[in-house]
Amino acid sequence: MPEGPLLAVSVLVPLVGYAVTGFQAERRSRRIGDGVVASAVAGVVSGLVGGLSFVLFGKPLLNVPVGLLLGCLAGAVWGAVGAVVSVRSRKRSTGDGRGWG
Repeated sequence: MPEGPLLAVSVLVPLVGYAVTGFQAERRSRRIGDGVVASAVAGVVSGLVGGLSFVLFGKPLLNVPVGLLLGCLAGAVWGAVGAVVSVRSRKRSTGDGRGWG
């Protein structure tokens, strides 16, 4: 199996997960910042796991902090995208965002 598609899927799946996390967190709290924070935490966790798995396969220990940083940044950015989509979809479905249609 070619490595390219496997790498693309291994990057796209977490990004979609971060966006969904931001969307759901904003839906529950009604605050974009909560969606960003929730997705950043998800990014940190997945970055840590990714960094540690690289280290387990003989790569340098630097992969752990790099994974944490990149996961946090990607989670925050894609979580913000998901949270903004959540706000916009709610406003679109209720008219002006206040639920009065």
